[in-house]
Amino acid sequence: MNYYTVDVLSPNEIIAKDIPCESLVIPTVRGQINVLPEHTHIITELDNGHMIVFGGADDPTRSFLITGGICKVLNDKVTILTTAGEEDRDIDLERAKLALENALEHLRKGDLSPDEFEKYERKVERARLRIQIAEEDIAGRS
Repeated sequence: MNYYTVDVLSPNEIIAKDIPCESLVIPTVRGQINVLPEHTHIITELDNGHMIVFGGADDPTRSFLITGGICKVLNDKVTILTTAGEEDRDIDLERAKLALENALEHLRKGDLSPDEFEKYERKVERARLRIQIAEEDIAGRS
């Protein structure tokens, strides 16, 4: 039995709409939270991380990379407004590995301003998350 639905939206696209859900794990700036049936209404800031939507017996579990944003839980609807996000099956593993190498190369140069250093650290974090989520997806399909 599904208790609520989840929308995952970014400024550029609708990543997923009306996903049936029994349980949801969300990366927030204060740590992961698990949204269960009859969860209190909340609005919380998202962190970069792995979001898992457990669909229950009738619907598959789905995984997403979330890059910051806001989560709103209200009644039987969860809305994820993320800066950028993608479902595990849509992650291009080779592209993620290249992005990681590129960001690490910039960090190795050492002649970055503090803002540039922070920018490339965030790129490294996102690339590592994308690689981890994509590899988990591949392993799960094997």
